[in-house]
Amino acid sequence: MHALTDRLYISPQITSRDTLAAAAAQGVRTLVCHRPDNEEPGQPAFADIAAWAAEAGIPHCIHQPMTADTLNAANAAEFAAVVAAADTPVLAYCRTGTRCTVLWALDAVAHGLSPQAATGQAAAVGIDLQPHAARLDTVRPR
Repeated sequence: MHALTDRLYISPQITSRDTLAAAAAQGVRTLVCHRPDNEEPGQPAFADIAAWAAEAGIPHCIHQPMTADTLNAANAAEFAAVVAAADTPVLAYCRTGTRCTVLWALDAVAHGLSPQAATGQAAAVGIDLQPHAARLDTVRPR
């Protein structure tokens, strides 16, 4: 779990209750999954992770599944609204954390953050947004 911003933590696939207990201890009360169920064999189902989250004290769980090909500005804005409405940091996860970070970056760039700044912020938590540079450029205000 890495703090991308003061309101957003990102994580690769959650595979244990311990991750959610640590998130709850850091104040997280909203969990967002950007992974479709059954994306790969052995992946825990969202319903199971939501149950683990509830046990850990994270009451709000949102399933916003998408693939890298279906990421767009509209679902980035939807994700940003969830993060903005939460009164505590949000934990978002996908397979590696990249989808979550791309969604954040699409909205941040659409609202004035430079693509370079978004890429740098993502790199600081180990996410490479260079493959998404063209996508980020399309949402940049002109």
